[in-house]
Amino acid sequence: QQSKMNSFLWTIKRDPPSYFFGTIHVPYTRVWDFVPENSKKAFQQSHIVYFELDLTDPYTISALTSCQLLPQGENLQDVLPHDIYRRLKQHLEYVKLMMPSWMTPDQRGKGLYADYLFNAIAGNWERKRPVWVMLMVNSLTEIDIKSRGVPVLDLYLAQEAERLMKQTGAVEKVEEQCHPLNGLNFSQV
Repeated sequence: QQSKMNSFLWTIKRDPPSYFFGTIHVPYTRVWDFVPENSKKAFQQSHIVYFELDLTDPYTISALTSCQLLPQGENLQDVLPHDIYRRLKQHLEYVKLMMPSWMTPDQRGKGLYADYLFNAIAGNWERKRPVWVMLMVNSLTEIDIKSRGVPVLDLYLAQEAERLMKQTGAVEKVEEQCHPLNGLNFSQV
């Protein structure tokens, strides 16, 4: 059965071989059982691992957070049409109200609470650019909330690489992801 799975693993034939593995930004527990053994083996045997971004680097996380913000002095209320802003605010109030019922006992057992999680995801939302608010809203669903606290596949692999003392790096800089998204105009968002 494993051999019939599409592994999203490409081999670059050289000595030693190099591998290119396509990942997806979802909690690793949703996909780990479907990652074929050849991909897991290639990861285990690799000494150097490069990721899209270095999600274990505090600078990367800080820069990602900063790039999402509107220019100083601007708020989302200033750039969104009034009706959309009002509906967004109502939706976020609804999500905040519903989040405690979306949390799993396992999350609560690990000390994750709805108020904390809501603030971690949606905190400072009125200062964010519309494209980042759209991405944030798309992640505020019951199924996504239930999986919070579980690293996405990229982060899980980065943490594993660190644990196994592999050399790591990134193929992109935060700016290379941020600037194109921030360059979208309102109608594109």
